[in-house]
Amino acid sequence: MAGQAVIPILVSAREKLLDRDAYNGARSISPDTAAAEEAEAAASAPAPAAA
Repeated sequence: MAGQAVIPILVSAREKLLDRDAYNGARSISPDTAAAEEAEAAASAPAPAAA
């Protein structure tokens, strides 16, 4: 699975398409943190308009 993620990065870097700032700024998060961030985003999203 890891190789499937590496190849596009290598190709985009070689072709000078890779956004290095975004790539270097990436961070690793745990599944618990991801779930908490999703819940927080859902709670702060505006409620849909009533039909």
